[in-house]
Amino acid sequence: MFGEMKISPVLSLTPRETVDQAANKLLEFAEFPQVLRWFQFPTALVVLLAHVDHPEDGAVYIYDRKKCVWLWVDFDDQNYGGYSPQEFDLLVERCHFLWLAASPCLLRSPVQWLVNPGQPAIVGRLPV
Repeated sequence: MFGEMKISPVLSLTPRETVDQAANKLLEFAEFPQVLRWFQFPTALVVLLAHVDHPEDGAVYIYDRKKCVWLWVDFDDQNYGGYSPQEFDLLVERCHFLWLAASPCLLRSPVQWLVNPGQPAIVGRLPV
């Protein structure tokens, strides 16, 4: 579970929109899932979303407050259905994920981050 982190921009907004408006736009984009986890930082908002009928298939998103863009976070693992709240908690508690998520500029760089339980996030590979 976890491994090399993949970041994909999914929704661009304007600087005029508040964090609440940005969250509402993401919920609309994702067809109105339930917010299972929510972490706020001065430069980012991290959420785990899942639909009520599939709570074990959550998706992780980070809102870059400076660039006004939602980023979808995925990992190069075999977990194709998404992440459960327990797996997300493992990501937060044992992988130092929030350290990265709190600085979206690190996520948007060409560096590929490697995230594994029990270890700090490290650079998995540098861009070529």
